[in-house]
Order: sequence, then C-alpha cells, then structure tokens
Amino acid sequence: MGTDIYAMIEKRNKETMKWELQRIGKDDIYFIPRNYSLFSILANVRNGYGFAGVDLGNGCIPISNPRGVPEDACEEYKNYVNLWESEEHSHSFFTLAELLNYDWKGNKTKHRGYMKQEVYEEYKRTGFKKSYSGNVFGRHIVKISNEEMDAIINGGPADENASYYTQVEWEESYYESCVDFVENQLKGLMRIAEESDCEAENLRIVFGFD
Repeated sequence: MGTDIYAMIEKRNKETMKWELQRIGKDDIYFIPRNYSLFSILANVRNGYGFAGVDLGNGCIPISNPRGVPEDACEEYKNYVNLWESEEHSHSFFTLAELLNYDWKGNKTKHRGYMKQEVYEEYKRTGFKKSYSGNVFGRHIVKISNEEMDAIINGGPADENASYYTQVEWEESYYESCVDFVENQLKGLMRIAEESDCEAENLRIVFGFD
C-alpha cells in the first residue's frame, strides 16, 4: 500500500500567541502530493524504501524525526487527529521559516529504480527518466545488469519473448527530488504568510501520514 500525507496550516495569533487554523477552503486540508523523498525529509517516513521494503535509493536526511502532534495545535487539527487516530502515524509540524531555511539544493541523494529496455535506452540517450519502478515481477520479465542491457541495445543476443529490465542509479539534489513542493507548496505558503501579514516563524504546517 502507498503512503500519503495529510496537513493543515496554522497561523499564530499575534495578540494571544495561540496557533489558529488558517482557513484555505473545503475541509481546510492542505494538499501535498505523494512524494517519498519529501516524506523522508519531513519525517523520516519511507526513507529510501517503498512498499514491502522495496529499495528506492539511499534516502534523505530528515529535517527532524516526527515531533508528534503539538500540544498547542488548534482545536480543528486535534479533532482531525482524534477522528483518524487509528489510521495515521508519524505526526509532526514545521514552521514556514524552518522549511525555507532547509538546504534543499545543497543536499543530494541517490535514487534507484528498474527501467524497461526502451525506457533505459531513452534515458541513456537523453538523461530523461520517463518511468521506473522500485521493483518488477512477471513471467517474462528478466532483470539484467546495465552492461548486459547495453549489449542488447547494441545488437547483442536477446530472447524475443523476454521483457528486459535493469536497475538504474542516479543522483539528485533534494530540490530536484521535491521540486513541486519547493516551487509550489512552499511558495504558496509564502503567499499565505504575506497576505495574512504573518512572519514565516508564525505560520506552520501540522501533518501526519497514513
């Protein structure tokens, strides 16, 4: 099964210094797309592995291990957590300032995944990763080394009934692995802070995983 993240945004009231729910629309759930590199950075969740322990790479350095549900969380978030208590785990929270100060571009990691022959050939030619999987299974699937795949691509002997796959490893910065979060979610939080006349340390996301 896959893992997803559920989050809300809170803003600290400058007069009471209490955290309050930042209203953003229906259900007030702050949508963050599934990204295991991001999950590993935010809470050490699925760090370098997928479902059933599938190897996805070397993993990432978390900003922090899960901090739990903050004691001063808004009532709306506490009620949400209580409602889904049996299904959620690894609760944590970060201020916008913490997320902005993290070294997204300086940190790097290595990812691994299996590519089928035509995808691997395109990757070797262009560097573009059209698709890949943590692991592959099937009656006609044959896993081979990069060198063996290169030989087949260059006209070497091959079984016409086989579907060849090879595991590829590549390095990316955390920014490249989480570009959607950095360029869209973080900038969206910055806009919310600006529109709410709120400093980055007074806006935060509270979240958990299922």
